[in-house]
Amino acid sequence: MIYVFQDETKLPAGWLAKVAALQDALDQLDTTAKRKAYIDSKGAIWGEVKDALLQMSHNKCWYSEAPDAVSDWHVDHFRPKLRALDEDRTAHDGYPWLAFDWKNYRIAGSYPNSPHTDGHGTTRGKWDYFPLSAGSIRATWDQRSTANETVLLLDPASKTDPKLMTFDEEGLPIPVDPTNAIVKRRVETTVHFLYLDSPRLVSARKKKWREISDLIEEYRLACPDTYEACTLQDHQRVERLIGKLSAAAGPRAAYASTARACLRANGLAQFIEAVEEAAAA
Repeated sequence: MIYVFQDETKLPAGWLAKVAALQDALDQLDTTAKRKAYIDSKGAIWGEVKDALLQMSHNKCWYSEAPDAVSDWHVDHFRPKLRALDEDRTAHDGYPWLAFDWKNYRIAGSYPNSPHTDGHGTTRGKWDYFPLSAGSIRATWDQRSTANETVLLLDPASKTDPKLMTFDEEGLPIPVDPTNAIVKRRVETTVHFLYLDSPRLVSARKKKWREISDLIEEYRLACPDTYEACTLQDHQRVERLIGKLSAAAGPRAAYASTARACLRANGLAQFIEAVEEAAAA
């Protein structure tokens, strides 16, 4: 997971005015059943921005960074629109007032977003789950502020959340600081509910790590040990390899966060260009 800048300029012309009208109509409805029926009847509206949302993440799942390992794209409502489940499956009414708010949308592959059974028979996938920390006050239709919610799931639309999770050489997601109880809990919760340790994702990340490791080895052997022995071709080779390493860890690359983890593990964090953050500056 890396930060995804929510770029309003990529939305289709006229779409914001269209959803503003839908929101006005939704706000006039006086029962949960009426609101649910209305939202269900307008479900095509978020499909109209799927391509724009994919452009924002360079055609990758916002949660897993997979371009093809989870290729059935969904427009996920980060805060579920009609029902929100706690970790123990306690059901709440959800966040219907955010159904037409594009800032609540995330592009998700089928594995992170839909129920799947893992190798232990446990159902995984975000689905309607939106667990909060104990003591949080969940927002409601009448009290819509989310300021008192402490969300456990990491959010790719947050600049800080993706930095809490990293990956090891086996492709497994791990907390960046396992000694911090909050970081550890949020990463573990996210991995569980988004199924970020699914075998297909772990395998793809492990392959990415090997590719970056090979590039790093090539970079370290790219020139002689002494500068006096270096040639113009050596200069060009080093520059080319640094460019390849930076691109492999850039926001357009699949599993960029895995590439970044590998670069950090090899003392080459200076080659990481997190240009996606500059877009939001």
